[in-house]
Formats: sequence, C-alpha cells, structure tokens
Amino acid sequence: MSPVAGWRIVWVIGRRELIRFVRQPARIAAAIGTPCLLWLFLASGFAEALRPEPLGQVSYAAFLLPGMMTLITVFAAIFSSISIIEDRNGGWLQSVLVSPAPRWAFAFGKLCGGAVIAWGQAALLLGVLPLLDLRPGLDAVFIMLAALMLTSIGMTALGLSIAWWHETTGGFHAVMNLLFLPLWLLSGAFFPAAGATSWLAGLMAINPLSWCTQAMRGPLLGEPWALSFALAGGFAAAMCAVAVSVVAYPRRRLG
Repeated sequence: MSPVAGWRIVWVIGRRELIRFVRQPARIAAAIGTPCLLWLFLASGFAEALRPEPLGQVSYAAFLLPGMMTLITVFAAIFSSISIIEDRNGGWLQSVLVSPAPRWAFAFGKLCGGAVIAWGQAALLLGVLPLLDLRPGLDAVFIMLAALMLTSIGMTALGLSIAWWHETTGGFHAVMNLLFLPLWLLSGAFFPAAGATSWLAGLMAINPLSWCTQAMRGPLLGEPWALSFALAGGFAAAMCAVAVSVVAYPRRRLG
C-alpha cells in the first residue's frame, strides 16, 4: 500500500475517533468537569495558604491551571485508550488488522484522533485566564498550546501502548491508576519542586509530566520554559515511536 493511501487511513481512523467522542457527552463532561471542579475547589481552599511563599506574587489558582490542563490530557488519554479494548472486544480491531491497511496507519490514526481530542478539551481552560487577571501575549499562548499538544501526544501514545496489551477495561484501569496518577501528582501540578523534599524534587525532575506542565506554566507565568519544552517534545516523540512499534508487533494475540 502506498504512503498516500496509508495517510488516508490515518485520516479515516482519526475522524472516527472524533465522531465517537462527540457522540459521548458523558465522556466530555467527565474529562473536563472533574479537573475544573478540582481546580475550583483547590484554588479556593489554598488561595492564601501558599502565599506569599513559595509562589511569590503568583496566585495559587494561576499556578494550578497548567496542572489542571495536564490532568485533562491524562483523563482524555485514558478514555481514548479504552476505545482500543472496546474495538477489540467488538471485533472491529481484528477486521482492521487483517485488512491491507498498514498497522502504522492504524496507530497514527488512533494517536492523532486521541491527541486532538485531549488538546481541544484542555485548551478550553485557557478561557479562565481573564478571571485570573492574567493576560499573556499571543506568543505565550501559542507556546502554551504547542506544549499542550506535545503533552496530549505523549500521554495518548503512552495510553495506547499500555491498552494494546490488555484484554479488559478493569485490568487497564488498574494499570492506569498505578501509573498515571503518580505521574500527575509528581508533575508539579499541586506544588513547586522548590518547596518539596530533596528525594521528591528528584522524582519530579525526571517525571515527563513535570516537563510538560512546566512547558505550559513557564510562558503563562514568565518562568523559564525552553528546556522543559524540548524535553516534552522528546517525550512525545519517544512515546509515538513506542506506540507504533507496539501496534506493529506481529505476534500480538488478539481476542
């Protein structure tokens, strides 16, 4: 099959993910509503507890916002990855894999569709910037959106890689809770690494979600972001390579 035909398949599968998403309003509410409520409650409850140190003049609500955007991408990655298991149990996945369509096209289609969904959901949180009295320039917003896309790609690819090896949603959820939740808790979403103990700060420094969160927080709050952005890009590229190689593995047992 020609590369052009393969990329057409990527488009078809990605479009299928988008259509499935808009037909599941409960999924939209869960992915966006939970982080928004968490942001509202935490930002209100800790509004004064963390000022003026260690956040300085930055409000806790503003500090927390990029972490909530990261959380939305985590939820979206989980929901997108579950669709792999649903497709397998429904027989659709088997029919795709025995067709002439290359497996890399299927992997990229699922990845692109899931990443765009995650990116779109998390980007909606930027609408609260005027409420936080934050007015970053257009260049800062563009960098934030680019970093958010890298985060969405990396987390969706990671979820796809893990879901490919699970036959049931129960087993997948167990692994997700064990992996994704600690990654997010140690991403700097709740507290800065500067205020953590040395061993916890070390874990946060090597956590890919910390790079992603800082790549979004830096442009928003005027902090350094270039290194974190580069690391987030490397994380996204590595996870894409892993996801494609996992899906292309020929000895995977299905059903």
